[in-house]
Amino acid sequence: MNEERKVAGIYIRVSTEDQAREGFSLREQKEKLLQLCKFKEYEVFKIYEDAGISAKDIKNRPAFQEMLSDMKKGKINYIVAYKLDRVTRSVRDLEELIAVLEKHSIYLVCDRDDVNTSTANGRFFVRMLTVLSQLEIEIVSERTKFGLNGAIKSGHLPGKIPLGYKKDINKKTVIDETTKDIVIRIFNMYLEGKSYQQISNILNKEKVLYPKKWRDTTIMGMIDNRVYMGDYEQHRSISKQTNGETTIFMNVVKPIITRAMWEEAQMQKEKNQRAYTRDRVYLFFQRLKCPECSRIMKCKGSGGAKRKYMYYNCEHCKIYYREDKVEQCLEEFILDLVEYDMAVKEYFLPVLADKKETDTEKFDKEIQTLKQQKERIKKAYLSGIVEMEDFSADYKIIEEKINLLETKKYESLNVNSFSFTPQQLMADRDIERENLIRTNNLDKFLKAEWNKKSKEEKQEFISKFIESMTLLKDENGDFYIDKINFRSSYASQISKLFEAGILDLYAPIAIDGKEQQIRTSVNINQEQFDDYINRMNKYFDIEFYELFQIDSNEELKHEIMKFELNSKDENVIRMVALQNDNSFPIKEKDTYTIGAVTYTPAKVC
Repeated sequence: MNEERKVAGIYIRVSTEDQAREGFSLREQKEKLLQLCKFKEYEVFKIYEDAGISAKDIKNRPAFQEMLSDMKKGKINYIVAYKLDRVTRSVRDLEELIAVLEKHSIYLVCDRDDVNTSTANGRFFVRMLTVLSQLEIEIVSERTKFGLNGAIKSGHLPGKIPLGYKKDINKKTVIDETTKDIVIRIFNMYLEGKSYQQISNILNKEKVLYPKKWRDTTIMGMIDNRVYMGDYEQHRSISKQTNGETTIFMNVVKPIITRAMWEEAQMQKEKNQRAYTRDRVYLFFQRLKCPECSRIMKCKGSGGAKRKYMYYNCEHCKIYYREDKVEQCLEEFILDLVEYDMAVKEYFLPVLADKKETDTEKFDKEIQTLKQQKERIKKAYLSGIVEMEDFSADYKIIEEKINLLETKKYESLNVNSFSFTPQQLMADRDIERENLIRTNNLDKFLKAEWNKKSKEEKQEFISKFIESMTLLKDENGDFYIDKINFRSSYASQISKLFEAGILDLYAPIAIDGKEQQIRTSVNINQEQFDDYINRMNKYFDIEFYELFQIDSNEELKHEIMKFELNSKDENVIRMVALQNDNSFPIKEKDTYTIGAVTYTPAKVC
């Protein structure tokens, strides 16, 4: 190239933020720089244009890299830009660029900054301008970070909205009533022992949110996501790639699941990661603990002629449990859980339902918003803006959401207008139970319910209630239960039933000289008890026998309570610890009446 020729490469760049803040577009830069080159008598070789690209680095700018390549090939000897920050805002990148320019005898000219690197003063001035430019970037970055953190704390979450949430009119992240139950179901299935792949297969088979394709990675991401317990984890995806730290903002959105449930899912994940792929289903998979070292016992199946046997073993303590013997030991306990599960599904769901979401106004607002969306899509189709295929797909999705919200609204109204008290529900359950007992069908009925489940369903059922358990052997080698840890979700249900006064506990009672385990009601007052008795009296001749009174500071004696029935046809339904009315005169201690509820089947149809 002839040294006297001044061949310029014009470089123009703008990002969306630049144009919004300072108002200079690519076209304006191009016009001004062409005029500058004409004034300085530069021959323009090419205009290099980077549109919508940040100045934070020069490596990710295609046009700039092309310009550097042409410069090294000797096609240009001047780089002309509108301002220095169009070229770079990084001190490090500038130092590297100046070194390359000096190596190839190339000069940088910036119109607005009066920059010319052909002199030492010019190069010094360029460095000072870049330092100030980088300082501006860092200040803006700090302000942006501060503003983002404030937005997160007020519930305005950045990025893609996770399933189960949506943005309200104020751009705040709120629960989406149309999809939150899917999230709850996914966590429940995972806690029941299903894998990511099994869950995704079930959702795809049922066409949940069709045409969405569920993948195991989608389920894994949901189980990992803290947002479902109300927290937001910043830089979560980046930290996985760089092993960096994340920032956690606590309680920034309304949770879909409880914190205990999320933590339980993380513990389940750790167990799954330690598990091997198996071709058999083990009823007590990851539930049995070694009585010696408390490690989770591993599953093992025999081969050959004994292939039907399955074992749980602790490799460290050399302890083996045969699965059929474990199931035999736990049979009575499992049948109690079967009875409890059936009672909850048939009678006590209204008691356990979350009644916080009783305001139907929010359902009405969401339904109205969706109907407005329907109208807009319909108008767009009629105006020819969208095609029939797109219109039908979008319209169908909105229709499904409206139907789901209307169903939820109806269910909410049903829960709110529920006409039976918890004690009336308990009475209905007892009536059905006593009828089964009278016909000697209760045990048969419960065993039939358990045996009709597949082995996979049995495993899921056990996982639903039991976190872990420890069994021991007596002197005869027979198993007995030493300790059981229940799932937090089950414990939460028990707590709600206790608060409602319908929780059953078992107490040893000697009836006519024969010891029995009798269901006992605790935390029940006189009004609730009357409710229960009145309901029972419609079907049975009910009697209540007061046995004795205790105060709240008095411990029950460990000796078995004794009770004599008046006739051979009389049966004990339950014991009660009835709270006495201590409102007047005021007493320092609460007192309870311990009594027995009996019936004779004269009124049974």
